[in-house]
Amino acid sequence: MSNIEKKKLVVKETLTKFRESTGIIITDYQGLTVEQISKLRRLLEKAGAQYKVIKNTLSKRAIDELNINGNMKSLFSGVTGLVFCKDYIAAVKVLTKFAADNTAFKIKGGYIESKAYSVSEIKDISKLSSKEELIAKLVMLLNQPVTRMVNSLSSPKRNIVYILKAVADKKAKG
Repeated sequence: MSNIEKKKLVVKETLTKFRESTGIIITDYQGLTVEQISKLRRLLEKAGAQYKVIKNTLSKRAIDELNINGNMKSLFSGVTGLVFCKDYIAAVKVLTKFAADNTAFKIKGGYIESKAYSVSEIKDISKLSSKEELIAKLVMLLNQPVTRMVNSLSSPKRNIVYILKAVADKKAKG
């Protein structure tokens, strides 16, 4: 396989990843050790994301083919790693925590749900609740009225039991 064919294959795979992902986060990993990058990959895999290093020129070709905002090209300079994810909130949380723990690692920007995002916007996304947290809150809110109703209905029965016990105690003494 020639070098040109390999590059075409990489661009094709990158296009597929761009299309399948709801979020793509662009990072700068210069200064990280192989061990740190491996740790980041494992953390992202747990969050359902994938970390890939693709040549900047090939990434730019993919951006051109997908007609993505031209300003995104400026993010592809220097040492660049891409995070492809379906649950971008979980991935962004992992990335921002990793960036806080590893000062050499930087988030450059992102492309989430067909829109370009700056670093500050991505940091704001990291503060959002995850999908699981939102579902748990919704279930709790839906469960509250039922719980209150059950407590209200069982309350008179408990009161009758307490009254009968008090009467029985009083007869036992007297």
